[in-house]
Amino acid sequence: MKRFILRFCIWAFLALVICVTVIALGSDYQKTLSLISSISPEYLSLIIISVLFNYALRFLKWQYYLKLLKICISLKLSLWVFFSAFTMVLSPGKLGELVKSLLLKSRADIPVAETAPIVMAERVTDLLGMLLLCVIGFSQTSFGGRPILIVGALIITGTYAITTEWFWNLVIRLANRIKALEKLKDTFTMLQKSTQNLLSLKALAVTVPLSTLSWAGEGVALYLIFRSMGIDQPGLLGLSIFAHAFSSIAGAVSFLPGGLLITEGAMGALFIYAQIPNEPAVSATFIIRAVTLWFAVLLGTIIFAIGHQAKDLEDLKNI
Repeated sequence: MKRFILRFCIWAFLALVICVTVIALGSDYQKTLSLISSISPEYLSLIIISVLFNYALRFLKWQYYLKLLKICISLKLSLWVFFSAFTMVLSPGKLGELVKSLLLKSRADIPVAETAPIVMAERVTDLLGMLLLCVIGFSQTSFGGRPILIVGALIITGTYAITTEWFWNLVIRLANRIKALEKLKDTFTMLQKSTQNLLSLKALAVTVPLSTLSWAGEGVALYLIFRSMGIDQPGLLGLSIFAHAFSSIAGAVSFLPGGLLITEGAMGALFIYAQIPNEPAVSATFIIRAVTLWFAVLLGTIIFAIGHQAKDLEDLKNI
């Protein structure tokens, strides 16, 4: 019965992601395609390169995490697992990217509990990287100081907490008291070991700068979108990087699928604050979401389809 409930919850979650993807793609897609087609090939190429720069650095971080956990898989498999997870970027908080752990279990028989903390560490360091961009950008825009401070304090406190012995001792004590969780004590121990390795100060010294640079890449893409429209004003590059990071954090903490509506709303508010004309501000918001969010979904779907095996789908069905 418990297994049935777990499977139902997982598949209901996947159905939610698929429905949100279909609905979002069906709204204003013609307008978005029209806006993208209006960009010159030179600028469009630079925009895509900036987005791919983000993906490349995030893949390096993924590889670094696998190395930290002493997980050895082929580069081909690692690339396929990493990009296949892009199909789930619309899941709330990107939790759907836990599919990486399921695919590694299917292909390399690596325990899910060992690799699941990688997805959490990726999200934490992404937020820390974007937070750092916001702190840098705040010195130029003076926008959103209080939300940045509050979210930053929560992220840093939470990151510290889940790496302490106290936190995991509490989790294990709770597991001992709850009969349904007694079987998971070994799993919690594995989660603890992986989490503490991935979020150690030594690891953060590598992964946070990588995250900061990678997400700055998508901010540069936003800047290039404005430049392709002929928008040019003092501090536009810094504003673009700040706006993308700030709105991405807002979308992430909202826990809505893909941060839809919240990300766009935060970005629009920033553009109004910066006195960017309405039409290019709205157009830039549509385009940056298309070349980041929707491009990621499309890329992930294609790569998963090319590299998947029947066994992968069977294993996912038998969760």
